[in-house]
Amino acid sequence: MKSALVCVGDAGINGLATVRALGRRGIPVDVVALESSAQIASVSRYCRRFYPARDSLIDVLRGLEPGAVLYVDNDPMLKALAPHAAELAQRFALADPLDRALELTDKAWQMGIARKAGIAVPRSWYPASWEELSALRTSKRLIAKPIARAEFKALIAADAAQLAAALRSRGVTPADVVVQEYVEGGDDQIYAGLCYRARSRERCFVLSARKLRQTEPGAGVMAVGQAVDAPQVREMTRRLAKAAAACGVISTEFKLDARDGRWYFIEWNPRPAYFQSIGWKAGFDLAWMAWCDHADPAQLDALPRSFSGDHYWINVQGDLLNFTKRPVRNAAAWLPYLRRKQWAVFALDDPAPWRKSVRHLAEWLFRGRSFGRALGRLAARRA
Repeated sequence: MKSALVCVGDAGINGLATVRALGRRGIPVDVVALESSAQIASVSRYCRRFYPARDSLIDVLRGLEPGAVLYVDNDPMLKALAPHAAELAQRFALADPLDRALELTDKAWQMGIARKAGIAVPRSWYPASWEELSALRTSKRLIAKPIARAEFKALIAADAAQLAAALRSRGVTPADVVVQEYVEGGDDQIYAGLCYRARSRERCFVLSARKLRQTEPGAGVMAVGQAVDAPQVREMTRRLAKAAAACGVISTEFKLDARDGRWYFIEWNPRPAYFQSIGWKAGFDLAWMAWCDHADPAQLDALPRSFSGDHYWINVQGDLLNFTKRPVRNAAAWLPYLRRKQWAVFALDDPAPWRKSVRHLAEWLFRGRSFGRALGRLAARRA
């Protein structure tokens, strides 16, 4: 049986989902990660071997036995391995499009493809200086997203002056970000499409989901989400995959404008989303689809093209981060914890990653002050 090799980033939730999905099906899985990484995937019972890299992932990969299906769980690793795509393609079956990683992760190129596919894109700018940023004129709020890796996912501001102050406070220049008009609406107006467009078959599989809460309200990663039946999200995702001529995994994100009911393209990733395990209870498994595409394509013929469900996905630490920003919640906000759900980390058949993540969570709770301040604000409000 063809094995799998998973390159895991620091958090490891995405890589853990891949390791579990394949390991539960009896597929041998090995993990590669930086030696200093806090990732949790390598302690999974489904990880056969762990290869720690001190500095360079490519040096470790060059020393491994060829033939496995190679997965990469994050954009920085995709970009770092992109220059070695041809070499790696000679040794492994690439689940991710390493040869097109720089193109497919370029935000300007993504927005162009979205327009080509007939999907609305928020008005956008690429200011090269503080003067160009100050000159932006719009009646809408602004959001800035880093072009390269940064310590933040996005910054939201009322106007250009406030956005400039926020960028300066983080040591970031206007040339480091793309600035867009912010699409109004809560976290629950953000929808996602998880897609696998096969290389071996003319088939494109899509699951639709939506965020309920993000780690940073308004501009974070999913903390609590829900698998939903959203045909328009699935259809837009297919159009993007076709317009980009992209095969393999595509994880898309759209927002439904609360004011005019119009869908806007937000972004995509040419790899599984952080919350890819949201699909499992609906029978949608990105990691296994990719393995089948390279190792046993006939398995794909039995799968439906569209998937939906009515269950939740919960990352407890991510939801606690959200709580530190918005500690006041009504009772309905806690219902996902009582309903049918998929935990991001906890699993009865694989408890070691959860135990390791709990240690990290305890360190965050006791060392940081954000959670204590949030509890204090909540208590004061109820007093």
